[in-house]
Amino acid sequence: MHIRFVAALTALFLVLPASAWAGERGYFGFAFSLDAGGAFWNPTIRAAKIAKVSPKSPAALAGLVVGDEVIEVAGKVVAGAKGKDIQALIEKDIGESVQIKVRHTNGDVASVTLVAAANTW
Repeated sequence: MHIRFVAALTALFLVLPASAWAGERGYFGFAFSLDAGGAFWNPTIRAAKIAKVSPKSPAALAGLVVGDEVIEVAGKVVAGAKGKDIQALIEKDIGESVQIKVRHTNGDVASVTLVAAANTW
């Protein structure tokens, strides 16, 4: 079964900051668009692209833009991974970092390190 959706991970990157006040969870300021299949609650990812980048966020400051393809998160290849595995790798407390490898829309591949920040909105 083929599922195409803007991931519930959007909540992880853009809404989770509300929980930062209670649990010191940070945010990176971007959302994935996933091409995935299988169970909705833990799909197998075929591809992940950046669907949204919040201005002045860690993602924006690192140069991530809408359309960039996410290749790896914390050294784990995204294509073929389970959604919950990638989610676990990207959930960080304020001040913790994660390394992400992306293929920019111009074809260049880059590794960026993002530091989770408190969301002030």
